[in-house]
Amino acid sequence: MKKVLYVSVLTSIFAFQMHSQEKEKTIQLDEVVISDSKFNLKKENSGKVIHKITAKTIERNSGKNVVDLINTISGIEINGNTSVPGQNLGVFVRGGSTKEVVVLIDGIQVSNPSSPSGSFDLRLLDINDVESIEVIKGAASTLYGTGAATAVINIKLKEATSNKANVALSLFGGTNNDQNTKNGTSIQSSANVNGKIKDFNYLVSFSSLDTRGMSAARPENGGTFKDDPFQRIATNVKLGYQFNEAFSINTLGSYSEFTSSYDGGSFTDADNVSFDKSYRVSLAPKYEYEKGSVQINMAYSKYDSNRVNTQYPGISKGENYITDAFVKHEFDNLYLLGGVNLQHNTIETYAIPYGETELTKTEYSEEPITTLIDPYVNAVYVSDFGFNVNAGVRLNNHNKYGTHFVYNLNPSYRIKQESGYVRFLASYSTAFIAPSIQELYASWGNVDLEPQESTTYEGGVEYKVNSLVLNAVYFNRELESIIAYNPATYTMDNIGDAVINGVEFNANYKPLESVALNTNYTYTNNEETAIRIPKHKVNAGVTYEMKATNMSLNYQYVSDRDDTDFRNFPYENVSLASYSLLDFSANHSLNDNVRLFLAVTNILNEDYQEILGYSTLGRNYKLGVRFTF
Repeated sequence: MKKVLYVSVLTSIFAFQMHSQEKEKTIQLDEVVISDSKFNLKKENSGKVIHKITAKTIERNSGKNVVDLINTISGIEINGNTSVPGQNLGVFVRGGSTKEVVVLIDGIQVSNPSSPSGSFDLRLLDINDVESIEVIKGAASTLYGTGAATAVINIKLKEATSNKANVALSLFGGTNNDQNTKNGTSIQSSANVNGKIKDFNYLVSFSSLDTRGMSAARPENGGTFKDDPFQRIATNVKLGYQFNEAFSINTLGSYSEFTSSYDGGSFTDADNVSFDKSYRVSLAPKYEYEKGSVQINMAYSKYDSNRVNTQYPGISKGENYITDAFVKHEFDNLYLLGGVNLQHNTIETYAIPYGETELTKTEYSEEPITTLIDPYVNAVYVSDFGFNVNAGVRLNNHNKYGTHFVYNLNPSYRIKQESGYVRFLASYSTAFIAPSIQELYASWGNVDLEPQESTTYEGGVEYKVNSLVLNAVYFNRELESIIAYNPATYTMDNIGDAVINGVEFNANYKPLESVALNTNYTYTNNEETAIRIPKHKVNAGVTYEMKATNMSLNYQYVSDRDDTDFRNFPYENVSLASYSLLDFSANHSLNDNVRLFLAVTNILNEDYQEILGYSTLGRNYKLGVRFTF
């Protein structure tokens, strides 16, 4: 906590010093385009299912986290989000697993080779650093490579908004209780300063989160367990320079760390503490000409996970390099893109061998390295009469699995109406999912794994008239050589094939200028591999805005799900009961510089389990204030 307070004070002092230099007003504009093809297109011209969480939506939901907002999108279930803050997250999109989702930060892919699935941990991000979130559903491997089989989550960080120093300071405090405890606390703070000095722009941000009072596991037969606190700090430095009208360069440096306490399993108390750190540096030079651009996105990341003070002591270290170089060119109604993507991952792990007492560096049967070099081409045609096509091909070149060809064909047709449109869309996509480096080389890994492949079909319709938007999409995913943990062998394995299908429905409507309604429903048919994935999920919300005040009431229903009980052998499947959550949030501007926030989550104090034998958040309260200058 001393480190958190020290960095908070330094950031705040720097912010106020920068602010004192200039005094002009800031104007913030929400984006109105999406980038599903790496081109900025109007949403109505896209054939993909796109969800955009705008800056305005993020502002209304201050005090929540990135996962809270993404978890309200149809087709998405993020398991572990309403458990203790240190709980590992499972990101399930359209019945898929975490390894089938790619995360981008400012358009550059992020992944963690030291994590089991190789995925980026969304807990590392603070919502106050985020400008917008774009979720592209469906297979997108042709543009984003291995792992982009069910969704791409593109998170855009805040940047300079005017030629002045803009300062934002936030503090949120509240409870952190399950359905029975009453002494838990949550404290969240952030400081952000951004601005421009001629052609140079900058952003510096710091955030912290400290939660206490809640146990990760729940007692099975009454009683209490010790609490499992969680602390996180994160710092970002984002710099950019516009050399001339054509050439610019942007860079981002970030550091995050969190300390997580966790228990020994379902209904089992323990004193496990892990300490995780991550470092990331990215560089993105861009040259623009009249009809297109040339861009190179480069990033280096390093992740360290220290689990020495746990039941199964160990240390994991991972590094990766990612480079994505591409050229974009516009020919009137035709947009062409060609590029090459490079990914290089390495790990180093330490464990205590059986019968010994000291941590020892793991000796691998093969050098623990994975490398991908993928050339790709994509084209988008936007006609003058409503017919659009997005098509692409990619050649995955993996150092262990050789070459795999993936492709995408995504036509759509829009019929203009007097006050809106009707849009029909379809998609046929293939995806290649290589095992993560941990799935291959960890002690529970399997060097003989085959890559997972999938084929996705989609078809849907969207209707828009004035403020009413309705859409429905059917999806069908055919998976081969599914990669999953095999409890019989205690290793990763290819467990067979599966067909997953379902329907998503979304509705948004503004009956009044001050009132907005939204709802979505997802049906997912995944009988073979549906651990912790609900068959039915509903989200609904109403937002009221008037002058300086806005309020939101949100409802979520999650149907019963299967889980696995590992306490006895042979393991058995169990059913987790369905549950409903009701949340309320409100904020009010006292003036141009001060905004107050209130949130009440799980108003009805619903008692439920996301994961067998683990606690979930009960009714909790949060108050916050934000100062902007």
